[in-house]
Amino acid sequence: MGKSEEKTVLPFGEAIYMVLHSIRLRLGRILVVIIAITASIAYMVSLDLLSRILASSIPPNGVGIYLFLLDLTAFIVAAAGTMNSLLIMIAERYHEIGTMKSFGARDIHIFELLMIEALILTIIGGFLGYLIGLGIGYGLGGSGDPVFLLGKAIGVAVLIGLISASYPSYQAARMSPVEALRVEV
Repeated sequence: MGKSEEKTVLPFGEAIYMVLHSIRLRLGRILVVIIAITASIAYMVSLDLLSRILASSIPPNGVGIYLFLLDLTAFIVAAAGTMNSLLIMIAERYHEIGTMKSFGARDIHIFELLMIEALILTIIGGFLGYLIGLGIGYGLGGSGDPVFLLGKAIGVAVLIGLISASYPSYQAARMSPVEALRVEV
């Protein structure tokens, strides 16, 4: 008979509580992440709403390509800014991560907490960007389906969050407790 290994479990409700507490503690840094996402999503939504106006000055076959390239640019800028902010934000938490790991948190728990936090921030930024982009787009005479744009805005924001947070979260989760506690930020 093998020795049974006790597994630490982190209930989803407790993870959400910990993430919201962390957000409250780091509101200043978190606003940078939210602003990066908000600006990019507002840019994307307003351009989508103004696409008919743009189409009048661009050949019809070029409008789709033009909008895709603009959306891609917004995505890359948002992902880079978000990843940079998350790298800094997570580096500031190495001592906290080391403490959690020394009390039994597994790598997956750290990874999940950081990913949930990033997703919450990017969804907030995506929704704010959607509202701002809607205001700009309609304010400048644009037209489009607001429900489709809401889905696109939140979907892109979540994708940005998943891509941007994966590397920093993975690196933080893999640190040993001793290494995490030793790091000076």
